[in-house]
Amino acid sequence: MVNPRWRPKIANSRFPDGKSTEGDRKALFSIPETETYIGSHIKSDLGGKKVSNKSYEKYYKNLI
Repeated sequence: MVNPRWRPKIANSRFPDGKSTEGDRKALFSIPETETYIGSHIKSDLGGKKVSNKSYEKYYKNLI
């Protein structure tokens, strides 16, 4: 059954009146802060970002 109230122009919009601004959109879709890396890589490049586990670096300092 088709929804009789569905209008494709505003179906997926968070601002159905069409009066959104650039600031409104940035506030809705902000990127979270980066956290400290706690994975198993000692020193690596993951997705263009350098990551390292400080405790592993300290433990394996003579082998790196």
